[in-house]
Amino acid sequence: MKIWVAGFGNEYREDDGAGVLLASRIYAFLAEDSSLEVSLCLEHQLLPELAEELNVDLAIFCDADAILHEKGFFLREVFPNSRIEGFNMHSMGPEWLLDLAGKTVKAPCRSLLITVSGERFDFSAAPTPLCLERIQRAEVAFKEFWQVLKQGSFSSTPRL
Repeated sequence: MKIWVAGFGNEYREDDGAGVLLASRIYAFLAEDSSLEVSLCLEHQLLPELAEELNVDLAIFCDADAILHEKGFFLREVFPNSRIEGFNMHSMGPEWLLDLAGKTVKAPCRSLLITVSGERFDFSAAPTPLCLERIQRAEVAFKEFWQVLKQGSFSSTPRL
């Protein structure tokens, strides 16, 4: 199984780097399984040229969010959508990238988005302690979800 893990955000804006940190942890966890072909992409933001990377079975997008989610993070399945709000690079989310990949590379792959609630987005190279705690909880939740995926057939696992 080919898996692409993408973390995006600015590591020098405190909690905005949560996606990069979480993606690195998820990548390290998945890379321990020699039956998987896992690649890691760390960027400040999603760019159209990344659509070429989505020739995989599963894409996992990790990002920070200014929205306070109930558990401090939110894990959901994402689907292709060509809608862009406004026209700037920050409005191109995983849904838009999946849509572009479906038009240029292959049929869209199954995809997850894990967003971690950020607390502060000021200039600093370290996430806040609360955000680090939320990253840890998101990582644990992903590992639990991954065990469910492994127990069943990947393609027949119920959608989130």
